[in-house]
Amino acid sequence: MYEINKAAVIGAGTMGLGIAGQLANAGVPVVLLDVPSAGDNRNAICERALERLLDDRQPGLLHKDFVRRITIGNIEDDLDKIADADWITEVGVARLDIKRPLYTGIDAIR
Repeated sequence: MYEINKAAVIGAGTMGLGIAGQLANAGVPVVLLDVPSAGDNRNAICERALERLLDDRQPGLLHKDFVRRITIGNIEDDLDKIADADWITEVGVARLDIKRPLYTGIDAIR
């Protein structure tokens, strides 16, 4: 039987965040990456995503502590964090100028 011990979700929008939340609910550690944000905090997109996941008006986690199972980052600085992931999904924007180098980077570390 195949077991997922670590997962990676690339894209912290509605779909990616939902997938990351459900994996965390199932007890799977998740790396959640998105494009780097402009400014000093390059992980701001993923930080805002986690805030949405913890919002009581639209809860995405069965328990708030499960957020600790999600590690955030961005695809330029943190792609190496997915090197040992058992399962990777990409749900980012449909732009070839982003996807081509992303998949090249994934292939290089996998």
